[in-house]
Amino acid sequence: MTPNGPHSVGNVALPAITETDLAGLPTGQLLAHSMTLVIRQIAMAPVSEMQEVVRGLDDVRSALFGYWVLHYHGSNALTGFGEEMPHRVVDADFFALLNQSLERLGDGDLLALVRDWQAELGRATALLEQEERARGKVAQGWDWERTARLLALLDKETMRALDARYRAGQPASLDRLSGYIREHAEAVFTVVK
Repeated sequence: MTPNGPHSVGNVALPAITETDLAGLPTGQLLAHSMTLVIRQIAMAPVSEMQEVVRGLDDVRSALFGYWVLHYHGSNALTGFGEEMPHRVVDADFFALLNQSLERLGDGDLLALVRDWQAELGRATALLEQEERARGKVAQGWDWERTARLLALLDKETMRALDARYRAGQPASLDRLSGYIREHAEAVFTVVK
């Protein structure tokens, strides 16, 4: 293997996968395996450079990474994602990555759901800002306390409906994802017999 060759990114070799595993692994495991190089790259970077690592991902890895973040931290749907990763629900870069990811993956159903979730977050953000103006204390930027207040303002019925749509759509979404990974296998794996 040569650095920056077809079986490496930088000086790091792509993870190997057998043709049998590529064809037969459940989508969650296939996705996790496809993310090993990206996760290693992020883990090795100083905190100040992590965003640059993500921005430097090629189209295939970027698409898979955006999906992986939501999938990995969304085991309890969107409400659970917000509880587990509250800093991401106020992160415009995360939503830009996620929207771009879902567009590249061709997952229009999940993309529509994410946009509805963003609309609910936007509604709650406007309400939070209105409450802050009424108190005469408009916060600058985001912090954990402000994010917790935002999450508390999400409409429970709306979130239940979004969570139900997320759960119901997961099987078809994962099918689309596994097709994408298999179609682009050479970009994320060294495929061996």
